[in-house]
Amino acid sequence: MNYKAMKNANYVVLLIICLLSSCNGPAEVKQSFSFQTSLRPGNDRMRDLTNTMNQVLLNNAKKAGEDKALQIQSGEKEELPFYEDIAFLPVVNATELTNVINDYTEKRFKANQEDYSAQVNSIDFDKNLVLIVSHPKAAMVVLGEVNNTGQALYFDKVLDDGIKNNKHVIKLQSKRLGEVASGMASLAQNWESAVYVLEKKNKDSLFVEIDDIIYPFSLKK
Repeated sequence: MNYKAMKNANYVVLLIICLLSSCNGPAEVKQSFSFQTSLRPGNDRMRDLTNTMNQVLLNNAKKAGEDKALQIQSGEKEELPFYEDIAFLPVVNATELTNVINDYTEKRFKANQEDYSAQVNSIDFDKNLVLIVSHPKAAMVVLGEVNNTGQALYFDKVLDDGIKNNKHVIKLQSKRLGEVASGMASLAQNWESAVYVLEKKNKDSLFVEIDDIIYPFSLKK
């Protein structure tokens, strides 16, 4: 085999290796649709609201020169990851997704005015599940306060990393431009949620990795 033939053969082998590597890498999941809610989505909505209120109380206490404040207890049993600027959780059936979209509240409190039944019904929950990724969307003016209203921009990427050590792993990458809301603005803001449809992969749990931290979610309902 001459040098040129060997070079071409090596190129073909390298190309095959690259193709195989790309096939085994995380696959980006595209957003299916989005909606707004009046509060942070999740089964522990009262816990999340309580955490936000506790942070406001603590900040006010620090401004007053105190190092602690009265903390409110939510009474919720199930815990979800709590970040000021992002919320994420899996949904395994159409009823639960519809409840999240409908804000778990009476209609007069709903942020949504649209009908999402067609989008929900198009998801085959026998084969798929949904990952909801949400960010706060603060009001422009909150009772005339000068507090930062958090008009930030968010950029998300959801990557399905497949099965790792018998675990279905999702990598969530999120970047923010701007500041999050503070003070009363953080309590008055709506939440903008994106829906990502994932393959179920016949697992009882889902592991979401963000900022090198892995959060396990049970898919048993």
